[in-house]
Amino acid sequence: MNRATFCFLVTQDLTKEHIWREWFAGLERLQFKHAIVVHCSLSNKSNVASEWLRQRFMPDECMRPTAWGWLVGAMMSMYDHAVQTQSAEWYTLHSDTCVPMVSPERFVEIFNNHKQKSFISYDKIWWDPKIVNRANLHMFPPQMHLVHSQWCIFCHEDVSQMVNLSKTNEQIKRALSIIMRGNTADESYAVVLLLMINRLKNVIKKQTTLVDWKRTPNGNNPYKFETWTFDDANSVYEIRMTNPNEHMFMRKVGPAFPDDVLRKHIFDNFD
Repeated sequence: MNRATFCFLVTQDLTKEHIWREWFAGLERLQFKHAIVVHCSLSNKSNVASEWLRQRFMPDECMRPTAWGWLVGAMMSMYDHAVQTQSAEWYTLHSDTCVPMVSPERFVEIFNNHKQKSFISYDKIWWDPKIVNRANLHMFPPQMHLVHSQWCIFCHEDVSQMVNLSKTNEQIKRALSIIMRGNTADESYAVVLLLMINRLKNVIKKQTTLVDWKRTPNGNNPYKFETWTFDDANSVYEIRMTNPNEHMFMRKVGPAFPDDVLRKHIFDNFD
């Protein structure tokens, strides 16, 4: 197999499609096999003008409704489709505001070193589940009161078990149903399911998509990189130093963000 499938969960065009296409061309020069799967709910399809992106849409019957905090159904359908049609050792997740942040060579190096592992940055929840109903975690025992970054990388074995057991195992089916009825379940479902099937031992507990939560404008969304200020550069440097050489992607990046900064990080192996 020796390949990766890049899963995009979008509501509009990619803010930096041209950068992604340059980066994928770099993977092709390295003869690294990869596929691209795009989920866009039927209500948002008209927001996507890019023919390159539309050609990679999942079939309409696989699309699920999406709204902030209610994404698990769409994500599970996307992973199911990806496993069935674009089987790979790694499945990465990205939004329309994500960009690559390492060279294609560095990505392939990390892939080759860890392709049998999943990357999920998780921890214990910081809220009282009896008061805050996120993912309905109050209905699970305390050891399952966990939260993770939505932007994960799953290895084939982990995501395959999550998808297949959510269809065939009654306990997993019930657990996923409960989780999905709770808001913001996309930040707990993976770690809870992997714990239930004894696969957390296969998880590398590191963040692979850089997100700036210290400068969040409202507590619910991360800081959006619209330009490249001294504060932006300092924040990115500080975050990257918490996880040296493992932040392969970044979000949220706006359309006006300077391309030369991204290319400096990506193609010049900027540290």
